[in-house]
Amino acid sequence: MITLFAAVLTCAALLLVGGPASAHDQLLSSDPKDGATLDEHPTSISLTFSAAPLDTGIEIALVGPDGATAQGQDIQVDDKVVTAQIADDLPAGSYDVAWHVVSSDGHPIDGEFSYVVEGAAEPTATPSAESTEEPEMSTQEAEPAEAGTSAPDGVEQPTAPSQLAGAGDGAGVSGLAVTGGIVAAVLVVLGVVVMMRRKILENDRLRQANEPDPDDLDGERHNANPDDKPKG
Repeated sequence: MITLFAAVLTCAALLLVGGPASAHDQLLSSDPKDGATLDEHPTSISLTFSAAPLDTGIEIALVGPDGATAQGQDIQVDDKVVTAQIADDLPAGSYDVAWHVVSSDGHPIDGEFSYVVEGAAEPTATPSAESTEEPEMSTQEAEPAEAGTSAPDGVEQPTAPSQLAGAGDGAGVSGLAVTGGIVAAVLVVLGVVVMMRRKILENDRLRQANEPDPDDLDGERHNANPDDKPKG
């Protein structure tokens, strides 16, 4: 009799111990699902339990491909569903999610699952308007840079002063040549005029020398008629 009574008490104790243990809430599903492969990173993680967990002591953490961790933010409990927001600029790769909640019977429970993100582009920082504006260079600052531009190998690039000096020499030589040509032309014309003047004077002298003297002509006339005497 005593043995039977002890056996009944033992069974009752086992039932009492096993009852609360079997009453713990269980994770029924998750979003993303365990082992899922996604094209882009989700913006939230949802956990669905067999009963509504307590809205206290809830933690959801992610471990990314580079070993960095991220915490779920703005955690909400809607009946049996726990939702946590996560950053949407996480890189692609494999992620492990660890969760911890307090079940409806007051006992803490936890678990983990994983998913993979493929093809998610890494975020690029957009340059601000201030950073894209390049400082303006003044004219005085830009001129030395242009003057100091290197010439190709083996070719000497004349500087601005030498170019100006060369242009001035060419202009001086051409001006002297024009002036010299004008002076030479004037001298040639003067020489021609002088020669013509001399030629005219010589012709006048020859003509005067060849013309007979009027007095000589009268003498010849008297000598030509010696018998012509005045009658008495």
